[in-house]
Amino acid sequence: MSRLKSKNKIKRVVYSWPVLIVLLILVLLTAKGVWGVYKSREISYNNKITSEEEYNELQDRSSSMISEIEMLETEKGIETEIRDKFRVVKEGEQLAVIINSVGDVNGIQESSPKESFWTKILSFLRD
Repeated sequence: MSRLKSKNKIKRVVYSWPVLIVLLILVLLTAKGVWGVYKSREISYNNKITSEEEYNELQDRSSSMISEIEMLETEKGIETEIRDKFRVVKEGEQLAVIINSVGDVNGIQESSPKESFWTKILSFLRD
């Protein structure tokens, strides 16, 4: 019988309001810590993805630069680069520049200023 009374006494103490409030506070503190870890993991994951994208871009850039350097190590590559950058020709060669239309110079299309509606009407009435 005394055993039964001691078990009841333990149950009353464990299920009392002060103990339940302390347990609730512990659960809330633990949940706050877990939330912080979750948010930092999310930030780390986003940083990882960004870093991987930057790494891939740098790898592509590196491979293109290596191929460009290899091209510039040859005589033909140097000549091609000089011709592209400075628009020069060798002695005896001629350079032809093709223009798409009469008003097109350096890729810029020249256009006449547009007349307004009233200007058109006035010019029609004057003629």
